[in-house]
Amino acid sequence: MISHTINLFLLFIISTTFLCLSSCDDVIPNKYSSILGPNNDKLPTQDEAIELFQLWKKENGRVYNDVTEMSKRLGIFLSNLRIITNANRKRKSSHDILLGLTNFADLSSKEFQESYLHELDLSDNTMKLQDDVELQNFTLPASVDWVTLGAVTDPMDQKNCNCCWAISAAGAIEGISKIKTGNLIKLSVQELVDCDPGSRGCEGGYVQTAYDWVINNDGITDEDSYPFTARKGPSCRSTMTKPRATISSYMGLDATEKALLIQTALQPISSCLYAIPEDFQHYTGGIYEGLKCPEDPKLANHCMLIVGYNTESKQDYWLVKNSMGAHWGMEGYMFIKRNNGRKYGVCGFNGWGSYPIKH
Repeated sequence: MISHTINLFLLFIISTTFLCLSSCDDVIPNKYSSILGPNNDKLPTQDEAIELFQLWKKENGRVYNDVTEMSKRLGIFLSNLRIITNANRKRKSSHDILLGLTNFADLSSKEFQESYLHELDLSDNTMKLQDDVELQNFTLPASVDWVTLGAVTDPMDQKNCNCCWAISAAGAIEGISKIKTGNLIKLSVQELVDCDPGSRGCEGGYVQTAYDWVINNDGITDEDSYPFTARKGPSCRSTMTKPRATISSYMGLDATEKALLIQTALQPISSCLYAIPEDFQHYTGGIYEGLKCPEDPKLANHCMLIVGYNTESKQDYWLVKNSMGAHWGMEGYMFIKRNNGRKYGVCGFNGWGSYPIKH
């Protein structure tokens, strides 16, 4: 089935290459519901699948080295289409997770996991926990959205650099700096990747040691001064830049919904979870419940930034900023279920909440 479709695709490419030079620029869709249906649950025909692949490649700027590579990617794309449509046919409500064609639709699950989801060694976490007394007598707003309040920078793509820890830490510092100073500055993730000695750059790291480095360095510079390269540099260049944001200290949160909820009402916070590759690779909307993931927080493989919370139709959720680009999820964001009855929340998400402090 796949090989036959690939052969058809190659014939299609040969016959339409010259036409596309003049006419294909007129059609640049960002939705695929006309073929997959409004719920992305309609398995396309061979011709429709080929059309989808062409449209998806154009929208995501994919250019392959040769026909062999393109054939391989088409086969993976078709396999992912089956995963997406099969999962979406099992949705029971409009709030359930919705899978779709993200910017990773031509990657296998293994490739996606190797690039974006690495096990985090959190066994030696020594982060000081917030005193429960601080959580008493706090009146929670019904909902919070730090994005609309102007305390969150645009989502970025970590690419093949496993630096979610640095992006999460930088995002939390950006948030508290905006709240305290009124200025929202995109901070340098690359500086943390290159300079934090407690982490391993693009091989993984720790939010806690990122905070430590910023404190010891008397601040962190901005993205323009130290731009992201998606690879660890040969040396730390922090002495060549000027710090643009500082923090005084940081705290960990008790692994409860209440603790995370109250602190999120005060500022964007960092947290980590176990992300199921298939779910995260194709996530385009809905509330993520992680029904098949382990609950142990020590198995976390991905860190993100909690930037708000809300409730819709009695469904409680976190608003979360991810680091997989603006073509992923809901323009780089996702909803994660709150109050799911598990001790550590969805996929251990409640287990690693932390926040920077700025006096």
